[in-house]
Amino acid sequence: MSDSISNASDTEMLAMSLQMFNAMTAAPGAYGLTAAEVTPFGALRTEYQTGVTDQTAAQATAKSTTMTKNDLRDQVDTMMRSLRAKAVANDTAESAMADLGIPPNNSSAPPNATVPVGEVETNERMRHTIRFYDKNGDGNRRRPRGAVGCEIWVKVDGPPPTSEKDCTFLSLDTKSPYVSDYEATEANKTAHYMLRWQLRDGSKGTFGETVSATITA
Repeated sequence: MSDSISNASDTEMLAMSLQMFNAMTAAPGAYGLTAAEVTPFGALRTEYQTGVTDQTAAQATAKSTTMTKNDLRDQVDTMMRSLRAKAVANDTAESAMADLGIPPNNSSAPPNATVPVGEVETNERMRHTIRFYDKNGDGNRRRPRGAVGCEIWVKVDGPPPTSEKDCTFLSLDTKSPYVSDYEATEANKTAHYMLRWQLRDGSKGTFGETVSATITA
C-alpha cells in the first residue's frame, strides 16, 4: 500500500476511501461527525469509481483502436509495395512511376541482400507455403537490409522457366512466408517459383535458384 494519500494509485485510493467511508458510516459519532456530513463523501467516491472505470474502458478501447490502425497501416504498406512491384515488372515508364508519389529511401546503409533461397511446403491440399531467406544470411531468416521484399514469380506445369517472362507475377512479399492457393484444375501439376529481392531504391536483385513443388491434390 502507498505510504501517503497523494502517492496512492487509483486502485489503492478506491480501497482506502471505501474503508474510510464504511467506518465513518458505521459510527460517525466516533469521529465527531454526523451521517449528513459523511453521506456526500460516499456519493463523491461513487463518482470517482465511475471515472476510474470509464478511464480503464477508454484506455482499452484506445489500445485496440491503435492496434487495428497499425495492422491496417501494415496492410496498406504491403499493398503499395506489391502494386508498385507489379508496375515495375510491367515496364511502366519512369515518369508514371514518379507520379505515384512514393518517396525514395534515404538510408545510407548499403544493402546486404544477395539472392533469396526458397523453400516450399506442400503438406496442405491445393496450397503451397513459400518460405524465403537470403543466401548469405548465415541462418538469419529475416529480410536482408535494403530489401523491401521478395518478388515471387510462378510457372505452373511444364518445364522450369528460363526467365520471369515465362512466369506469372504473384507478389512482392515483405515477410516470409507467402501462401499460394490453387484451383482443383491445377492439382498434381508442378509449380516452379522464381524469387528475387526488390531493393528500396527500386532496383532488383538476381533471381535465386528456381524451386519446384507438386500441387498436392
